[in-house]
Amino acid sequence: MKCKCLGRYATWVCRAVLAGSLLMAPMVTENFVTASNASTSVTTADEADAIVKEAKAIVAQPGTFYTLYVGMPHSDFRANFSNLPGWEVSHYDDYKGSLAKKNITRWKYERVLPVKNSFIKQELYIGQLYNGPVYYMGVTFVTSDKATASKIYKEMYMVLKSRYPKFEEIFPYGMDKNRGESSYIEIEPKVLLNLSYYKDFKKPTLYNISYGITGEIAYNLY
Repeated sequence: MKCKCLGRYATWVCRAVLAGSLLMAPMVTENFVTASNASTSVTTADEADAIVKEAKAIVAQPGTFYTLYVGMPHSDFRANFSNLPGWEVSHYDDYKGSLAKKNITRWKYERVLPVKNSFIKQELYIGQLYNGPVYYMGVTFVTSDKATASKIYKEMYMVLKSRYPKFEEIFPYGMDKNRGESSYIEIEPKVLLNLSYYKDFKKPTLYNISYGITGEIAYNLY
């Protein structure tokens, strides 16, 4: 089956499986600020376990994490994602040089958490139409500690495997050898989900676990 290009964040879609309804706001139980404050001060001997639990919580509810979902209004997004302690924030309005058919804004939230003698960098990516709804949200954990990386991946994988019947078929368990051709599963019409575990391209000593949900097709961006 030929792969389909979806843009910067959702790079390639090779397979998709239908499993839901279009752009319905999922039930959200925790504000991002609350979740951020609760886990920024992880400094105990159970650092790694606390971060693994947070990763599992991110996939706990279908189609949402940190209050985000495809179709989230601009006003709600900004209300929940302003003045976040412990996070570095950057964004740019992608008017020129983008393949997108519409004006978009991209956001990146980043923090570094200590783990044993290493660290975990957590990166949160959000894409929205300019002053409009959210169309993409993704989170990446980056660490040099392979054991912690494997635990994060396993916890997230098992939750998604139990939720989506064909998840294991589309995403065979284990590290991706060719991240450039990631598979996606359709969790709602025109809303796709991906989970990948891979070594960093530029720094092979770093392990990456990336989880993303995109509605680029729903908004006809590419």
